Amino acid sequence: MRCVRSLLAAALLAALTVPAAAGEIHVPDNVPTAGACNVYPWGSGGEWRFQAIVPTTMMGSRAVRISDLGFASCYSGTFTATNCEIRLAHLTQAHTTSFQTNLEKDVTQVFNGALTFPYVANQWANVGLTSSFDYNGVDTLVVEIRFTGGAGGNSFHRGTNIPRIWASGSGAFSATTATGSDLIGALKMRFTAVDVVLVGSGAPRPGGTVNLDLFSSSDPGLPYQVGSSLGIGPIVLGTRQIDLSVDDLLVVTVGGWLPAVFTGYSGLLDTSGKGRATIHIPNDARLIGARIHSAFVTLDAGAPLGLRSISNQFPFTIQ
Repeated sequence: MRCVRSLLAAALLAALTVPAAAGEIHVPDNVPTAGACNVYPWGSGGEWRFQAIVPTTMMGSRAVRISDLGFASCYSGTFTATNCEIRLAHLTQAHTTSFQTNLEKDVTQVFNGALTFPYVANQWANVGLTSSFDYNGVDTLVVEIRFTGGAGGNSFHRGTNIPRIWASGSGAFSATTATGSDLIGALKMRFTAVDVVLVGSGAPRPGGTVNLDLFSSSDPGLPYQVGSSLGIGPIVLGTRQIDLSVDDLLVVTVGGWLPAVFTGYSGLLDTSGKGRATIHIPNDARLIGARIHSAFVTLDAGAPLGLRSISNQFPFTIQ
């Protein structure tokens, strides 16, 4: 056991803490009780296409992964829509009344389907996004909400100096050009943001492949190390807790002993702070039921214990 711990220290490996560096970005402020009340788009029902244009200065001019979106209601209730689509995108130029032009690049669908959105007066309420968006910290952020079959909504608190464009009524969902716009009217918003995150995807079965996508917005170009284990520890490193176990799998993955199975487990993050590791699961039915936990760290000799950032843990079970 002592040798294993020494190996981990020498390799500067960690697994991870509970979801790391999660926070909130409030546009333009974090007061859910303030601001005039407005029904666009959640309070009018029917069919809408709506865009809010958020300057990078309001986002804090930092790259983050947006995992959820919230609004501050003036009243209590529940909004429903038979079909709702929420998209986020980057915009490098002045916004226009063309919906598609404003969705300039990195367009990401973060919600698509029937929506039930409960809210309480003068409190923040999250919509419940089903996918995330990597905001680059440089460009304007475009938030698009469009729906059909909207009902049950009400007024929400409005911010200041947040431009918006909109179309409503029959055909609005697929409208190409806004029928209304102003420079100050968009609703106040709360973005749930994560600076360091590991997200997994793929086919967790014998013979399948699981991709581990790494993102650390403040660490572009830094070395990273991924580790996987069969348990969640914890391992204590100074004031930080690591939720990986010191077991044989952790030693194998950190040491690079099975490169055909665990690929990309060490390397450099790209200029956007992104990287990818891959698990090629052997085609062996005896592995069914095994649960694997993975996380990554970025390495910096000047940081405590040589670990600058620690990601969340991503678990999956081989099925």
